[in-house]
Amino acid sequence: MQESFDFSAYARGVRRFSRALMSSVGSGAEISGLVHLLTVAAERDLVRFSGSQDSSRIVCGPGCGACCVLNVAVLFPEAVAISRFIRRRFSAGEIDGLRARMQELLVRTRWLDDEERLFLREPCAFLDRQGSCMIHAVRPLLCRAVTSTDAQVCQDAIAMVALHGAPSVEMDLFHKQLIDTVYCEFGWTLEFLGFDHRPMRLATAVLALLDDPDIVSRFVSGEKVPIH
Repeated sequence: MQESFDFSAYARGVRRFSRALMSSVGSGAEISGLVHLLTVAAERDLVRFSGSQDSSRIVCGPGCGACCVLNVAVLFPEAVAISRFIRRRFSAGEIDGLRARMQELLVRTRWLDDEERLFLREPCAFLDRQGSCMIHAVRPLLCRAVTSTDAQVCQDAIAMVALHGAPSVEMDLFHKQLIDTVYCEFGWTLEFLGFDHRPMRLATAVLALLDDPDIVSRFVSGEKVPIH
């Protein structure tokens, strides 16, 4: 079924679905809800179109942080969903700790491109001490697109990248392309409807929203949000 899958038709469907969701949003709660619906629909479609046998080969999960040393781009609504999840699920002390880790991460990586960040191997601020993702339930779309079939190969590839001898990482390309399609078409929808559609670094956007939740109202009004 994957070989004959029509990604162009799927992209059009994502556009229609995301436009219907975004056309009536007016609050952070509504934005968070639509991101949830969008990701649930994408996960459902992965099961529906890829088949359980292919999906079972993917080893990426909340306890594996091998690739969590990469720059991660999010769309603003994704950052809204993550910040709301953190406010609901974490204590005040835990949020303060997250803020400190995000601020430190930004100081160390702000001007690094993707390759330089990978060389540094600075872990994501949302990994706990065991290397598990603390926001796995609301993780960004581009994190969901990572589909390695061998965790050890991922670790070896990252460890050896500076030596230019890194092994190739086998991935489920159908899974990756489907999630990438959702991300790209959601970004197109934001632009089409007049919302800020810029990709933003994960820690930068979430930290800004934790510090000032009212940024959401500026986004909803069509303004460019003050996140750089």
